[in-house]
Amino acid sequence: MFFLQLIIIFIVTLVAGQFITNKLKKYKLEQTIRNDGPQTHLIKQGTPSMGGLIFLIPIIISSILYLPFSIIPLLALLGYGSIGIYDDLEKRVTKKSGGISIKKKLILEILIGLFVGIIAVIFMDNTSIGFTQHIFLDVNWFIYILFIAFFIIAVTNGTNLTDGLDGLATLTTIPIFIFFIGISILQGNYSLAQFNALIIATLLGFLIFNKHPAKIFMGDTGSLALGALVAGMSILLNVEILLLIFGFIYLIESVSVLLQVAYFKNTYGKRLFKMAPIHHHFELSGWGENKVVILFTIIAFLASALAYILYTVL
Repeated sequence: MFFLQLIIIFIVTLVAGQFITNKLKKYKLEQTIRNDGPQTHLIKQGTPSMGGLIFLIPIIISSILYLPFSIIPLLALLGYGSIGIYDDLEKRVTKKSGGISIKKKLILEILIGLFVGIIAVIFMDNTSIGFTQHIFLDVNWFIYILFIAFFIIAVTNGTNLTDGLDGLATLTTIPIFIFFIGISILQGNYSLAQFNALIIATLLGFLIFNKHPAKIFMGDTGSLALGALVAGMSILLNVEILLLIFGFIYLIESVSVLLQVAYFKNTYGKRLFKMAPIHHHFELSGWGENKVVILFTIIAFLASALAYILYTVL
């Protein structure tokens, strides 16, 4: 029965994908490619963006069936997905790659992060920050709310930075949800395990449109929502700190940007990497998109496997 549901949600994603792609093309809601990026990306100019809607709709439907009492992932998804839609629409309307201002975006992210933290305290009756099943840190409710806001912002922006090559964010996130399935089963939450399996089915459906050469990009609509969903699921399963391992790709993408900026400022214009985030460094070093995506996906699978082992033995 559940296998049939996986097939249905995959087909629904494919149908939604074709419909949304056609509509975005019709209304010319297309990606604006930055001139200072890799020159090979200029041919992607005009590719529809906001493709995250393709997997958001099936995931929201699935959450109603499988998350009736676990609203944290859904709240995070809806909140940050809304910011992504706002940002993408701003980019499409102005035909600029910048979108809404960094200040406005950060304020919205903080407000929604704090709201999710408050709801987590009220409904989860838990203020521990988890690493493994036996290692966690108990904090007071105020610190916990602040941590949740910072945590979601960090994960969503890490996912956003990872979304720079065709299929990269999609493929490197699938191992994370496989990890969530394993942890859900260990915790005896089989409904949550099924929900994560449905998420993987929707991402595989989206990948049909997002693989190289991409017919559509997920945009901030998808990357912020996907990152928020990963963060929300980590909170629900109480494995927030362990994300440093199973979310290793998000981490190195974010750290590469921070190192690049710091090095650039302290060396008066020199660059540590050819370009950041680091997947662009590999591109500019002569690697093809598919080669970079395959390497990062393998690393993501290994990182998720390591995280699962640590969770079970510590």
